[in-house]
Amino acid sequence: MKRGVFAVICVVILSFGIGTAAYAAGFVPSTFKEMLPFMKERHPNMSDSDLEQMYKSCHEEDNSNTRGMM
Repeated sequence: MKRGVFAVICVVILSFGIGTAAYAAGFVPSTFKEMLPFMKERHPNMSDSDLEQMYKSCHEEDNSNTRGMM
C-alpha cells in the first residue's frame, strides 16, 4: 500500500515537472522585438540600442564568453 502511494506521488511530481518545462519552452520570446517590452520593463533607464546589445551578448551562439545573463 505504501509503495503504491509513493509511486503515485512520484508520477504526479514527475508529470508536473515535465509539463512545466514543456509549457515554459513554448512561451520563450525568440527575437529581440518580441523580448523588447519585457526588457524595457526590467531596465527602464536603458536605451533601445543598449538593450539590443545586451540581448545579443546574452544570446550569442559562441559560449566561450560566459558573460551571459547569469
